[in-house]
Amino acid sequence: MKTIEVAFDIPLDKSFDYLPGEFLPQISPGVRVRVPFGRHKRTGLVLAVKEKEPGEREEYKEILSVCDAFPVVTEELFRVAEFLSGKYFSSLGQAVFTMIGSLPVKYKINPEYRGMMPLENSAPIQSAGFRKKYILAPEEKEKYGIYGRIIEDTKGSALCLFPEVAAAERYYEELSVKHGDRAVLFHAGLKDKEKMDAWLKILSGGNLIIIGTRIAVFSPSRDIKAVIADSGGDSSYSEQQTPKYNAVEIAEFRCISGQIPLTITEGCLSVGEYYEIEKGSAVLENCAGDVLPEVYTVFTGRRTVDKDMPFFASETVSLIEESVLKEGKVAVIHNRKGSSKILKCEKCGSSFPCASCESSMVLSEDGKNLLCRFCKTTAPFGNKCLSCGSRKIGARLYGIEKIFRTLKEQYPEFKMAKFTAGTGEVKEEFDIIVGTSIVKRMFSAYNFSLVVLVSGETFLNIPDYRSEEKFFIMINEMRGCVNNKDCKIIIQTRSPHLEVYEALRENDAGIFYKKELGIRKNLGYPPFSEILKLEIKAAKKGVLEQRKEKVEKYLNEKQYAIIYSGPAFPPVKKSKNVWKYLLRMSGDFDREGLRAAAQEVSATVETNPDNV
Repeated sequence: MKTIEVAFDIPLDKSFDYLPGEFLPQISPGVRVRVPFGRHKRTGLVLAVKEKEPGEREEYKEILSVCDAFPVVTEELFRVAEFLSGKYFSSLGQAVFTMIGSLPVKYKINPEYRGMMPLENSAPIQSAGFRKKYILAPEEKEKYGIYGRIIEDTKGSALCLFPEVAAAERYYEELSVKHGDRAVLFHAGLKDKEKMDAWLKILSGGNLIIIGTRIAVFSPSRDIKAVIADSGGDSSYSEQQTPKYNAVEIAEFRCISGQIPLTITEGCLSVGEYYEIEKGSAVLENCAGDVLPEVYTVFTGRRTVDKDMPFFASETVSLIEESVLKEGKVAVIHNRKGSSKILKCEKCGSSFPCASCESSMVLSEDGKNLLCRFCKTTAPFGNKCLSCGSRKIGARLYGIEKIFRTLKEQYPEFKMAKFTAGTGEVKEEFDIIVGTSIVKRMFSAYNFSLVVLVSGETFLNIPDYRSEEKFFIMINEMRGCVNNKDCKIIIQTRSPHLEVYEALRENDAGIFYKKELGIRKNLGYPPFSEILKLEIKAAKKGVLEQRKEKVEKYLNEKQYAIIYSGPAFPPVKKSKNVWKYLLRMSGDFDREGLRAAAQEVSATVETNPDNV
């Protein structure tokens, strides 16, 4: 007796067997089927067709219908799903439906899509071998030229990943003019018919240029011979639902498995990417221009701030006025999300170093405790300097709205604009624009002569071990985006001596990378370990406590290093209480066991999260 093994999009490491009934000739691994599941009907994916041993007595339900005329998941994608499930702590069913879950189950097949036939009957194309290459190229036009040369040299299909839909669509439009139907666009925002047509075209065709966002990394092409990831360190490549995968890591897995070259372009290397290059796991090609805008730091202390605009130093105010009078545009950037307050004694200048790792500590939301962004040490805040005992502790922050209003009041003759993620596109003329780091999107379109970061501390002093790295990358990406190389980038800070500022001022990235790698190696942080974020959610606090007890019992039995256990931020999401654990894992550990423990309490697990 034949049965079919079916997986579902559920957080349970279990497949279910069904009878094929009259549909047996239409069924093979990779086909979707509709089946009864409890009191409901669900769509599942066929994993295997099995022969049951005689004498086995079980009651099986029959499938209701077959959704696909041929498999929509290839053998290679099944291997990708197994990797996805194991690395990112999900069930196999969740992994496969992450790849195909957005595809419609009802669709018409275009006659030109002939299923598996074309490539199976054609001669295999020789792979070039795996090689990982980083290219520093901040400007879009320059990157397009690099991608074009890679595509021209590729014998087979090329996969081009972009972090945002808009970027993918721009490149698709450009390539469509030159390559016509060879270019295929695939992202989650397409309409159902467009999405299915693209999937079937990729599945049945060859020698294509596949362009898309992170979901395109699961393209079912059988002849991919080159993979490109634009801005590979962008957080948009990270999925926020289980499995919480990183598309560039999935691309690397496919490239290693298929012996395919992987090219990643960046405006600035991350610490992990720099470490890969240093140890020889990847190579670097620098296509960035030699001339970049210079970075300056301006000290903001009690004696240097402007009387009317205390969020600016007097020197900064002079530079703003000079730039506007010379008809240059000014960008004022502030991190309104940076709510953690850096503390410094206004009498002796002493900060509040961590007793464990000597990193600067920041003030908690309630103002009662000091927090270390690296080792998560917590200490009570006595509201006085530890060195001299003074109670004159500086910790003032200003929001974007306050800065914008004050500038309008002080300079009524200047044209002002505001740009944040919530304001939408800026269409009016401006002399000064105030906003978050999203303002950098405008740098290539306007002639900026001055960029001012109101407070470096609002970016650096967040309880996240990667805060300095993110800041360093952001500033270097801004430098690459500015079309006026004479533009000055001013960072106001109370701690101009920090290595991250020195590296930016001296245009010497090695100063920052070497310092950061030294700290992370001593503390056992990535890239020398793996950080896992495990979150438990429950509507009722009693249920949350029960789940916490089970998780902590497992973690203690395994003797895993817990570097944080406490409320997530925000502590309540969608009416559910959320508790967070941060685990530092080194070497091999029991991923299967941790996945099972997480599934038992409906917890999510994220590896090396962008935001801890």
